[in-house]
Amino acid sequence: MGPSLHENILIEGLKEGNVKIYDYLFHYYYSGMVVFVQKYIPDNDLAEDIVQEFFVKLWIKHEQLQITTSLKAYLFSSIKNRCIDQLRHEVTRGKAEKKLLEKLQESGNEENLLVESELREKINASINKLPPVCREIFIMNRFEGLKPSEIAEKKGISVRTVETHIGKALKILRHELIGYLPTSLVAIIIGAL
Repeated sequence: MGPSLHENILIEGLKEGNVKIYDYLFHYYYSGMVVFVQKYIPDNDLAEDIVQEFFVKLWIKHEQLQITTSLKAYLFSSIKNRCIDQLRHEVTRGKAEKKLLEKLQESGNEENLLVESELREKINASINKLPPVCREIFIMNRFEGLKPSEIAEKKGISVRTVETHIGKALKILRHELIGYLPTSLVAIIIGAL
C-alpha cells in the first residue's frame, strides 16, 4: 500500500528540506521509534542514539528519499534495519575479540601479556585516540565488516581515501600497542581486528 495524500505532502516536504515537517515527524515518531528499537536492543541510551542518528541521516539525505510504502512503514523499516546493523556490529565485534583472545592464548608468552581486561581497555583506548573520521572508518571496516568500497559509498568519499584512513589507523594502533605487547603479537592483533 502506497502513501496517502497526507503522507505524500509530508514526504514531499521532507524531500524539499522543510524544517517544520521534519520537526513534526521527529516529535510525532521519536518516542514510538525508541520503544520499537528497545524490543531489539534493551539499552535505552543506545536505542535513543540509534533513533537520533537515523533522524540526522534522514535530514542529511532528505533529497535522496525514495518512499514507495507508507511513511510510517518506511520509518519503522529503516529503524529496524539500523537495529539489525547494530546487532551485527555487536556480533562481529564479539567475534573479533574472541579471535584476538585465541591468538593471545596460542602465543605462549603469557608472562609478557596484559590480562584480557587490560588489553581490551588498551585497544579501546588506542582506537579512541584515532582522529574521528579515521576511527569511524576503521570501526566500519574492522568491527562492522564493511569493505572499503562499501564504506566509500556510505561516506561519499573515494575508496582510496578509505584505504588511507584504514592504513593510518593501523599505523597508529601499531605504535600505541607496541609498548605493551611483543611486535609479532601486535601484528597478529591488528590483523585480527
